[in-house]
Amino acid sequence: MAVHKRRNFLGIAGGAVAGTAVYGGANLPAGGATEAEASQDMSARLTAGEGHDLKGASTPQVTELTPFRDKLPIPPTLKPSDRGTTEVRLVEKNVRLHSQLPATRMWTYEGYFPGPTIEVRRGRKVRLAWRNELTGTIPVKGVFVQPQGPPPGYQALNTPGPAGAKERPEVAALTAWTSVHLHGGRQHAISDGVPDSGVTRGSAQLAEYTNDMAAAHLFYHDHAMPVTALNVMAGLFGNYIVRDEEEDRLHLPSGRYEIPLAITDVNFDTDAQGRINGRLLAKRVQTEPTVPGVMTDALHFQGPYTMVNGRVWPYLDVEATAYRFRVVNASNARPYTLALVDEKTGKSLKGAMLVIGTDLGLLDKPEAIDDTFTLTSGERADIVIDFAAFRGRRLRLVNVVPGAADAPPAPAGTPAPAAGVPYPEVMQFRVGLDRHRAYAAPKRLDPRFRHLSASGIPKNAVERFVLLSLDPMGTPTVMELQEATAGTKTGEGVVQIALTGGTRTFRIIGKHFEDPANFYAAAGSWEKWTFISVGPVTQHIQHPMHIHLMNFQVLERHTVDGTAFDTALGGTTRPITLKDSVPIATSESGWKDTVNLMANSMVTIAGQFGTETGRFMYHCHILDHEDEGMMRPLVVMPPQVLTLQNMMRKMMNPPGRPDGGDGGMPPVDHGTMG
Repeated sequence: MAVHKRRNFLGIAGGAVAGTAVYGGANLPAGGATEAEASQDMSARLTAGEGHDLKGASTPQVTELTPFRDKLPIPPTLKPSDRGTTEVRLVEKNVRLHSQLPATRMWTYEGYFPGPTIEVRRGRKVRLAWRNELTGTIPVKGVFVQPQGPPPGYQALNTPGPAGAKERPEVAALTAWTSVHLHGGRQHAISDGVPDSGVTRGSAQLAEYTNDMAAAHLFYHDHAMPVTALNVMAGLFGNYIVRDEEEDRLHLPSGRYEIPLAITDVNFDTDAQGRINGRLLAKRVQTEPTVPGVMTDALHFQGPYTMVNGRVWPYLDVEATAYRFRVVNASNARPYTLALVDEKTGKSLKGAMLVIGTDLGLLDKPEAIDDTFTLTSGERADIVIDFAAFRGRRLRLVNVVPGAADAPPAPAGTPAPAAGVPYPEVMQFRVGLDRHRAYAAPKRLDPRFRHLSASGIPKNAVERFVLLSLDPMGTPTVMELQEATAGTKTGEGVVQIALTGGTRTFRIIGKHFEDPANFYAAAGSWEKWTFISVGPVTQHIQHPMHIHLMNFQVLERHTVDGTAFDTALGGTTRPITLKDSVPIATSESGWKDTVNLMANSMVTIAGQFGTETGRFMYHCHILDHEDEGMMRPLVVMPPQVLTLQNMMRKMMNPPGRPDGGDGGMPPVDHGTMG
């Protein structure tokens, strides 16, 4: 048996360890090793970040927080060894999220929030052991509160504190159960962070990441069901960067000019005097009466405050030159529509931001952002801002609330409490006075990139339809559709959709996490998926849909008449019809793994699975929705194995079998790809 040397290069949680310090800090030997031992393998190292020693209040002092008081922290960088196994410890740490707050008890990766930015090279496999060393109960207080303001009552979430609500005992009792998922990564399912296969304290989750993909910004986060939202809120996420030679040749801003920006919302508990005490607060609006022993129906979490890299409303000192920002929305649910604003004039700086990449890599060429770009939970954007034209100025990144259909939007940076955005501030850039030459972005980024169209998809691509709606109790639900046999009548479990080529009739064949798997796919195959979200016209919910192991592009978007779906019936009373075509935004025009779906809309994507295999997931990336069952299995097999699997399924459920439980329909024929 081959014995792999255990490498613990991360030392004391929160400290700098062996390697070259990019952002300052001492170079220290790793994990108690001697300097000679630490230098033997420089391929596995953690370099010190910046801004993690924030000083501040030791007791609650304030009822309001001051924006742009604290410097943006930069996570340290971990470059795992491609030999043996690199261990990353999940440990508890007190982290200061704002200088006016006492330190917050959190669960972290190696004592950092966000966790270390893991950096790897394309095609080089790495093995990580995610060791759970978390103690005690979860550092999050959970409460349900009553709605306030216009339906559905989000204004109740605009303030800190529990509003007199009792702490949820089922949350208070939680101990650490973790399962790390590399979002957007290429790994077999056994390493994918299986949601119902977590580990407890004292055990490690072993994972092998193939990194067989183009340069991209991924991120890792906890994925244990049904506690993903709480574990991520507690601090369990971090960035993961894949590099390759093609990207290296572009000479994009790098080193101290390349900075990850992990954006997430947060709320805090308060003391008896209403002062913010720094404790993490999972406050949700209750929508139905409490039933003992049953999970209460509630709106998903949204926090009033925005953190970037684990700091509430930070500032960043920048030189008057170009910076590359790797932006990820790591929030539970909150979407961010981001604009860059000049503090002096209050005007949005149109064209100042360039999009050079999306979730899974570079675009073919840079694209200027006219005004704003939107990221929903799980989405990423690769952005370049050249500050050369803004010497000595202060700029703000703000969250913009779209205006009503019959009114123009408010100026960027305007608070919108009724829309759940009491504080639009995200972060501030303070531009230096030294002159620098204006940045000339490469005219061509990824020469291999091609925009997909319907005609460019392989003819044998498997087509799938997924409906998103509410169940009779008002809970968001994902429903898998299968083409129905000719003559199927409308009714419960039947969905009709009027598509461009004619009306098609489907049956709902799965809608709960625990239901048997229906979607089987061949490794390396191309597929075309259509997601349709329907519901009451007053419903403003969004669903960012994430498919594991698939690289895809958005083909088209439409609004739909969602009133055709009757939630009480669980089917359509008439065909769902398409309405207006919706343009594909620049920030979602490249390769992706997560796509947002607005209420009463349809989006069609096409993409290719990786060569890795196993039982994966696809789900809504609103973490509360995911935890509450808006997730379904997706099994990827080698093509030859899938052929045998299809034969087995047909043997067990032949067409017309009376006890098949499917109305006499044959099972889905999950064809292999040529």
